[in-house]
Amino acid sequence: MILLTVLIATLVIAISLPVLGQRVLERRIVFVDLALAQVAATGYALGMALHMPGIFIAIITTAIAVALMATMDEDTILPKEAVMGAVYAFAASLGMVLLSLLPYGEGQLMELMFGSILGVNWEGIGILVAFSAVGLALALTPHSNTYHGRLRFSAGLSLIIVPAIHAIGVLLVFAYLVMPALSVWRNGHNGPIWQATALAALASVVGTLTAHFLDLPPSATVVLTLGLISTIIGIIIHFNKQEETEEEQTEDKKQEETELL
Repeated sequence: MILLTVLIATLVIAISLPVLGQRVLERRIVFVDLALAQVAATGYALGMALHMPGIFIAIITTAIAVALMATMDEDTILPKEAVMGAVYAFAASLGMVLLSLLPYGEGQLMELMFGSILGVNWEGIGILVAFSAVGLALALTPHSNTYHGRLRFSAGLSLIIVPAIHAIGVLLVFAYLVMPALSVWRNGHNGPIWQATALAALASVVGTLTAHFLDLPPSATVVLTLGLISTIIGIIIHFNKQEETEEEQTEDKKQEETELL
């Protein structure tokens, strides 16, 4: 039963995050996920320190971060990745300080980084599905480069990230968002969505089963599996694309020679 719930939980995130990952890569804001994930994790840590439900504090801190990040225009002269990286570094440091004040803080830090996926139940899966559906509906709605448009995208992404962190951890959330989309990225553009989603789903199944049979940490094993499969698929797609380009160039050259004759 535990294996089934772990597998379903990872598949829910594998279906939703790679889709948004392509939007993130396209808009050159890769660190926005890591920054928001760390802000949410810091919210969980703050909740622990205050002896309050971590998810409610995480929602509040993430909502504040989303509202502030949305003020940054997509065409800003500031390097967006640097801003997101700074937010991540600040939130991570604050979270570590908060956890250092708690008994067994090191264990709590590991739980935030790698999640508590073995404890996910059917209620938790239902929450992941509901939040993912609403998050996708918000984030994938076409929007212009306005405050409300940027706010809608970041809010949708956050709705998926906040519950996912508690279930699978910061590292796996970031891996699902970036690795599949990056693997199918070609010539400055996104690849087919189905390829990124299928890749993530395959890694979820293989990684979860590997962790189960070899008694390895599930989240870390899925991250490693996702990275390995993404690299292999990315290399295959790269060489196939290169061969197609060479064939097209050869055909164009033959056509030019025929026209000259």
